[in-house]
Amino acid sequence: MILTDPVGHLTGQHRIEILSTIHDADADAWNRVVGLAAGSVFHTWQWLAAFEEAPPGEFEPRHLAAYQGDELVGICPAYLVHDCPRLSYLVELGDFAPTGPILLAHSLAALDGGPLAVPGHDGAVDALLHALGEAARSAGARVWGVANASAERLSGRLMRQGFATAHITTSYRCATDVETVAEYWAFAEGHRRRKLARERRLAASDHTVRDRPADTDTTIRLIHCLLQDRDTPTDVLPAAFLRAMQARLAPFERSITAVDGAGHTVGVFAGWQFGPVWSMWLAGLDTERLPSFVPYRAMAGRIVESAVATDVATVDLGRSNGMEKRKLGAYPVPLHLALKAADRDERAALHGSCLRLEQRCQGPEEQLDMTRRCC
Repeated sequence: MILTDPVGHLTGQHRIEILSTIHDADADAWNRVVGLAAGSVFHTWQWLAAFEEAPPGEFEPRHLAAYQGDELVGICPAYLVHDCPRLSYLVELGDFAPTGPILLAHSLAALDGGPLAVPGHDGAVDALLHALGEAARSAGARVWGVANASAERLSGRLMRQGFATAHITTSYRCATDVETVAEYWAFAEGHRRRKLARERRLAASDHTVRDRPADTDTTIRLIHCLLQDRDTPTDVLPAAFLRAMQARLAPFERSITAVDGAGHTVGVFAGWQFGPVWSMWLAGLDTERLPSFVPYRAMAGRIVESAVATDVATVDLGRSNGMEKRKLGAYPVPLHLALKAADRDERAALHGSCLRLEQRCQGPEEQLDMTRRCC
């Protein structure tokens, strides 16, 4: 069903519609916008279909679509959030007690969020953000916002529009649009390159890195094993959610695994490539066999080198473990939670809550890193 009131109207030169399910959108047209806007797998039709099929909480789809005439030129995946363990944890940290649900674009589980628009339609992003507020009021949500908004693309625009923002975590990305592997590693001094190569050889001595995924049950087991080892509740990534993602995103699959001498899978980086962006979303480890992520350097190095001299321009290595990822040439991209309310007093309270939230998200390595509930 496509809901056209009260948001289904012209906002400037764009018509905005709300979709109560991603299945009302044409997958090819939707993904065309994601591709042209340099988006990643986290905005794709398949990701949203999997999220709708088995969400990690209680969510109602309220996706926004921007049209010029009959052409889809902008998208903003969004959900009316009734229950989300990640969001509940952030609300607790920020001492913020919203009344009722929050309309969020789109998920704290993703490495990227917020609206996208095709080149030449930058105004559609502002139109979608404006429509997000109208959609919230229509749905009975007093607060709306954007989850994991990239500082590269959205944070300045959100601040200009009056959103309260908090830098809650950091994603680490590698620019792999170079001709050769040697050219990529040129950023590191000679002794650092030799040290990294030696560490990779040692890490790989007992494990074989493979450019193929593990079976779904093994992937889920290893992801949950690592979460539990880091004192992160598995309800942030329930098995049904991971299973739906594995099935829906199969066309984009580009995972890396590590196996021991007996052929058992002991480590996994679950990832997918959409267009020129290869996103390594989750890590899994058999912590009963390995006290630490021993094969990490061998696996991460394999990912970066596999991307060089291909159509991959960016490898997103995901959140946390920033020190190790910087050694691989990754640069930090701050991810923000941005919130807004119609009521003036509530807006002021949101700014205070986001300030507290950012302060309490302070982590090691001089960066912000949410490790318990927003891994």
